[in-house]
Amino acid sequence: MAPRLQRQIKVFMLMMVSLCAGAQTSADSTLAVFEQWMARHGRIYMNNLEKAKRYEIFLKSFRFIENFNKEGNRSYRVGLNQFSDLTTEEFKARYTGFQAMSKSSKSSTATTFKYQNATEVQYVSPPESANWVDKGVVGDVKDQGDGCGSCWAFSAVGAVESLLAIKKSVFADLSEQQLVDCDKANKGCKGGRMERAFDYISRHGIAYEKDYPYKNGQGNCNETAASASVTKIDDYYSIPVNERWIERSVSQQPVSVAVDGDSDDFKYYKGGIFSGPCGKKLSHAVLIVGYGRSDSDGKNYWLIKNSWGQQWGEKGYMRLQRSTGTYGGICGIELSASHPYLN
Repeated sequence: MAPRLQRQIKVFMLMMVSLCAGAQTSADSTLAVFEQWMARHGRIYMNNLEKAKRYEIFLKSFRFIENFNKEGNRSYRVGLNQFSDLTTEEFKARYTGFQAMSKSSKSSTATTFKYQNATEVQYVSPPESANWVDKGVVGDVKDQGDGCGSCWAFSAVGAVESLLAIKKSVFADLSEQQLVDCDKANKGCKGGRMERAFDYISRHGIAYEKDYPYKNGQGNCNETAASASVTKIDDYYSIPVNERWIERSVSQQPVSVAVDGDSDDFKYYKGGIFSGPCGKKLSHAVLIVGYGRSDSDGKNYWLIKNSWGQQWGEKGYMRLQRSTGTYGGICGIELSASHPYLN
């Protein structure tokens, strides 16, 4: 018998003994937490062996969170959420989806990235803080769901929604599904990039969410719904790897970025200013909707909007440390920044 299966059966037997004996042990207490977590997140497993497997993963998550929060001297905290019974590999496959550029893909893509620089736009010093959520031009936090790596579409659509609200006072809920199904420069649920999405929207436009609703999966392009696209953008820009240039752009509109979002720390983020640890292997797309400085500890931060629902982080948002002096920023947030453009 495989060692992993033996371990799962052992965990299952311990679960059953704990329940039957009614002992007030630490394991029994953790099992009760697991049962409450299952009820809260609507988890129903196909059999007890699968439940034992998920309980084993949950225990590791629970212990990590408990130990992390006990350490103190942290600028952020972590907590249980909808990802607590998933392995790192499962989480990455189901809930991320940013497609990092390789040397070969740079030459093969049909999209030519357009870089914003001082010859195109006169540089002005950005304000000390910006918050587009407070200004009412950021749409509701959405949930990309389980099993579709469509974060790139949510980041791009969120940027376009905010740009329309800022430039034209049009508050529109636009379709991520159209990008997932119809944007052939990207790979739908298997991942994509926001620049390519912006290029698609500039050429084809994008429909309302109500006319082309999200399905948490990829299908054939609905040509009828796509042809009823309600808005286009004029162009897009990719921002150089420079914190001040990104600040300047965010002071004018929300900006799409990618981050290394695979770590347990990032996955279980609950609140505060996230300071890592994380690498710079970009895997997940989000939207910077502001920046500022914490009153409590003086740390500078980016305010990012995620696509994992409102139960993650600070009601779907994260404050990620800014001005660290490291190339690319925390989690590589400065390495792949872009935004749509509209006259």
